Amino acid sequence: KGAVANPSPPSLPPPLLSFTASRSLDKQPARPPEQRSRTMLPRVLALAALIPVALSFSPAATLRCARPPPSRFLDQRPAQCTPRGRSLALGRASMDAAQKSKAETLADELKAELPQLFDLSYTPKWGLYADNVEFIDPLNKFSGVEGYKGNIQMLKDSPIFSDGNMQLHETTVVDDETVLTRWTLSLVFKVAPWQPRLLFTGTSEYKLDPATGLVITHLDKWDSISNNAPFSFEALGDLFGQLLPDVTAVGIRALKGGVQESAAYDILRRYSPTMEVRNYKPYSIVATPAGGVYDRESYVAATELLMAYKGDANSSPQNSAKMVCAATEPALQFDSGDSDSSLAAILPAGITPPRPLDKSLELVTVKNALVAVARRRGFGSDRSRSEEEIASVREALVIKVTSDGWKLAGPKGAFTLASYADGYEIWLDLAQ
Repeated sequence: KGAVANPSPPSLPPPLLSFTASRSLDKQPARPPEQRSRTMLPRVLALAALIPVALSFSPAATLRCARPPPSRFLDQRPAQCTPRGRSLALGRASMDAAQKSKAETLADELKAELPQLFDLSYTPKWGLYADNVEFIDPLNKFSGVEGYKGNIQMLKDSPIFSDGNMQLHETTVVDDETVLTRWTLSLVFKVAPWQPRLLFTGTSEYKLDPATGLVITHLDKWDSISNNAPFSFEALGDLFGQLLPDVTAVGIRALKGGVQESAAYDILRRYSPTMEVRNYKPYSIVATPAGGVYDRESYVAATELLMAYKGDANSSPQNSAKMVCAATEPALQFDSGDSDSSLAAILPAGITPPRPLDKSLELVTVKNALVAVARRRGFGSDRSRSEEEIASVREALVIKVTSDGWKLAGPKGAFTLASYADGYEIWLDLAQ
């Protein structure tokens, strides 16, 4: 273990100062007994007559002609013939539908509706809500389905907001009168010239009228605040904080040059402006050997290997396709939690990663990574990149995600340092 200075050239992301920081059927009406006794014998005889037919034909090809059960009214309608297998399936589906509770039915409706709620061509099913439905979130409280409609339309497409997107992560039937959903909502604030995209994660609790099955209360809660009771000044502060332009990031990128952030992800939890849980979509990296970085010299050597693989205008790329790979961020440093680490570069999206000519490098496809993130981005963030600061940030992130029910994955103490042009992030792998 030893102090590691920023490697040369200066444009490279600074390494960790120490490699020991903590890481990371619908039923017929009942008949009188005497009528049931008169109808049982013909049914038994009919079943007996069908036995040889069933034995001589394939069940999938057999047609069953089903008449409605006998009643005190004569039914002269012709028998309806359907394939046996299909009629049995329809019967089971009918039974399942009849057995579903009102809450389960609502849950199915929400699963279908919420992901397309903000599509401009979609008309929400307002019939799911009672006329006096009450809506409550950290910034609003009102009653009436007309107000509910107006609120959705304002977020969906109005002079204030547009380009809304709802990602539905979970739908849970809590009890016969309650359904809980978990979501991520993002939308563009059109009034500001820089068009900021606002993002919220949270839950919605739907309370049903047990008699009608209609929603009588819709209660939203945000993950990013502790006081969700309206009117919440904490929520207002969170909203306005997202409206401000990130001047620091824009300035730094203008000075250092823009690079591509090619690892796409969805945000599952937004705990604060600096702490969240992401679900990364598959991406590819080229990585140095595990444990091969343990001091300044090994860090510089690993960095040069990655730079040689990617190439640039002045040097031939050391990969099988002789392809210059576009600059991407973040640069990754995987700390094992045991005084060593390795480096990796994320490859541009949409390419077939070329094979490294250096046998020590490895191509890896990262599939659906679930990651807890602590952000240290913006002016002066790199000045706090010390062993003590990184350990403190990691510990706070561990406490937050484990208290919310997440489980850490990987070796004890392991974490990833993700370096950007305007700062860094601490990543912790989470169990799926």
